[in-house]
Amino acid sequence: MLVRMSLIDAIGDRACDLALYLVDVATIIGNGILFLLPWRRVKPVTRLVLVRQVLFTGVEAVPFVALLAGLTALSLVVQGQVQLQGFGQSDLFGKLLVVMLVRELGPLLIAMVVIARSGSAMATEMANMRVAGEIQALEWSGIDPFRYLVVPRLAGVCIALVCLVLLFIAISLTGGFLLSLVLVPNAPGLARFTALLANNLTPFDGVIILAKTVIPGLLITAIACLEGTRGPAIVTEVPRATTRGVVRAITAVFVWDALVTALAFI
Repeated sequence: MLVRMSLIDAIGDRACDLALYLVDVATIIGNGILFLLPWRRVKPVTRLVLVRQVLFTGVEAVPFVALLAGLTALSLVVQGQVQLQGFGQSDLFGKLLVVMLVRELGPLLIAMVVIARSGSAMATEMANMRVAGEIQALEWSGIDPFRYLVVPRLAGVCIALVCLVLLFIAISLTGGFLLSLVLVPNAPGLARFTALLANNLTPFDGVIILAKTVIPGLLITAIACLEGTRGPAIVTEVPRATTRGVVRAITAVFVWDALVTALAFI
């Protein structure tokens, strides 16, 4: 009986901790959106931080995203087309591209890239600033650390993530078409390839892309900033904060992706 009660208490404690953590993340996101809505009142220094975040998260990641899109086109588009032709199901090729690249693989892969590059960097930066006392120095200087450090990063990561996902999809589809012409016998021409995509793409897919990019961008940034600014202000906590931020951001993105897919297509 005592063992059972201890187990129930442990589960209850974990559930309460998770609920409080989710409230903290939601609070960061909600306050960030409220501060961003009156865009004209956003200070120039905050806009500069936003631009730098877009540059780091988005622009500097373009070469790697392009390489990843090319490899995805080679492995998924070409192989999928060969397999479907072998089964006599070439008409399903367009649906395969939409489901795998547009709805699922594109947003999920690029979110992982953003977590690995920007999420880890933000958590490390925040943790180092906390250890060095820079966040407290901002408060003493009359600068709101949340508005200066968190708000522009929330917007910057979301903008960069949306653009990177669209770029990934465009390069994957274009690269897949070109590679299929070279590697796949009886590959569809441009008109047929475009028709296969057009017949399976709907405006709702745009909503799905936004849902799987904007919200994950907010989650990645909020979790990274939260993990970087909590816990003991000691140097040995910096790598632990980074690890927690990356792992929890990956978990949140996968859960959200599965939730959107379940609500939209099941």
